[in-house]
Amino acid sequence: MNQRERQISRPGRAARRRRVPGLWLAGVILFVGLWQVVSLLPNVPPYVLPSPVATLAALLSDGRLIASHLLATLLAAVGGLAVATGAALLVATVMNASRALGEVIYVQMVLSQSVPLIAIAPIVLIWFGLGAFAKLVIVSFVCFFPIAVSTYEGFQTVQTEQLDLLETMGATRWQCYRHVFVPATLPGIFAGLKIASTYSVLGAVVGEWLGGTKGMGIYMTRALQSFRTERLFAAILVVMLASFCLFACVRWVGRRLNPWVERRNV
Repeated sequence: MNQRERQISRPGRAARRRRVPGLWLAGVILFVGLWQVVSLLPNVPPYVLPSPVATLAALLSDGRLIASHLLATLLAAVGGLAVATGAALLVATVMNASRALGEVIYVQMVLSQSVPLIAIAPIVLIWFGLGAFAKLVIVSFVCFFPIAVSTYEGFQTVQTEQLDLLETMGATRWQCYRHVFVPATLPGIFAGLKIASTYSVLGAVVGEWLGGTKGMGIYMTRALQSFRTERLFAAILVVMLASFCLFACVRWVGRRLNPWVERRNV
């Protein structure tokens, strides 16, 4: 495709990108409408499937309480995501420095993902108690793998010819990382971060389910035990929105730090 064809095709792509929010909104409206219709069926009692109106009413009536629980969950999610990011970048860098050590660590990481989270979480709570630190460990465990693997795979995309060229010009190892490894790895890092950002909220809620004093997991457990299904659905909706907002923030930062990827997709 020549330059003129690229210029002609860009308005069409821009128009399609502008239509995406409208399609999302239409999908949400369709889903909510279908939800409302199903909830009004005579053989669907409210305690099985509350209507969107009842869910919204529960959300508004418990708004202040939900906000306080949500803050505790978000603090654990963001803190665990930050710890997992730092640990994953460090481990991926060590794996890239030594191929033999990298293969050993890679196998251990894959094996760690075969253990169900529901089995790991109680052990973490036994070791670290029911406080915020236990939730931080659980979230970090959940988020570590996708970031570490994406970063390590990003390191593997670096061409040896680029490194050889820098080394012949007298570049240090730090300069090689700064000018070659980091730009090549950033898209992979943020790909893993986008996955981990959604896992982080899930990990925090699971930690709160198994034991905790505050958070959306605690609120959901209490709503379930009292058979207030509309509150449970309201909590699920809030957790979904929180995960999406965290994902959108990571995506926004990734676009700012990877402008060449954005230009390539335009």
